[in-house]
Amino acid sequence: MKKSTAREIAIDILSRRDNSIHEMRIKLKRKKVSQEDIEETIRWLESKKLLDDRAFAQKRVESIFRTKLVGPKFIQSKLREAKIAGEICDEVLESLASEEEWKARAQKALETWQKIHIKHKDDKIRKMRFLASRGF
Repeated sequence: MKKSTAREIAIDILSRRDNSIHEMRIKLKRKKVSQEDIEETIRWLESKKLLDDRAFAQKRVESIFRTKLVGPKFIQSKLREAKIAGEICDEVLESLASEEEWKARAQKALETWQKIHIKHKDDKIRKMRFLASRGF
């Protein structure tokens, strides 16, 4: 059986989904790739535009925004988990939606919650807790 190179492993990882630079480092480390090879591979991937935190953040944010009724703080926490730089997070979130759109999403999420929790629909504390848990 042929031993895979760090580049081949990285390409295989990227064939499944986009990754942040931090995620790629972790995945290559789990595959027992040396630290020197990891850094060289990441530089190569960045030079070929196959690994880009800004593009990763943009795609991740759009995916979450499209599929879940969550607020900017929830999305920002997901980007922080992937170790995306703060300025990239801020820039991507600013371009995603206006303040009015975030308010409309919060209202829609709250309406959905109230349909499910009918007996608590007038409990302001529960409403606030729900919205906070969704990052609004």
